[in-house]
Amino acid sequence: MTDRKAESLPSAPWRVSAAYLYTLDLDDPALAWEYLRRHPKYQADWARRAASLERWGLRQR
Repeated sequence: MTDRKAESLPSAPWRVSAAYLYTLDLDDPALAWEYLRRHPKYQADWARRAASLERWGLRQR
């Protein structure tokens, strides 16, 4: 017996890259950070924050 639903789903056109295998060992907070730091809106917010601090002569750690 075959599963028609499974047959109708397209196969994923990706493969696991060795560059990302380290994520299999990350705990929840570390995995969340990996996602967050790549998110374009987070990157934009961080850049705005950095520019704001520089305007006041402050540095971020």
